[in-house]
Amino acid sequence: MRPVLATLLMLLSACNTSGVPVWNGQSTVVQSGAHRFRVVHTRTRAEAYRINPILRPKTREVLPAAVNAIDQVTGCAVDRTSLRGDVALVKADLIC
Repeated sequence: MRPVLATLLMLLSACNTSGVPVWNGQSTVVQSGAHRFRVVHTRTRAEAYRINPILRPKTREVLPAAVNAIDQVTGCAVDRTSLRGDVALVKADLIC
């Protein structure tokens, strides 16, 4: 039972960690439209994690809000050709 519990705890604790490219980046929570994001960024990359509970949000609503959140936090433009992700996590390269 203990090995199963330890494995489960280890897997769940990884759910709130940033990706490798932004591990040492700054983290800021920001509201953008109806969505709240935790934006983690370095000088060249950013990740926006949607942290508010909304039932089945639409990608066409979340993506622009995530780009706006990244713009607000970093002060840099988002390279739109680099956007990737879904309604939970959006990754982008920055143009500073």
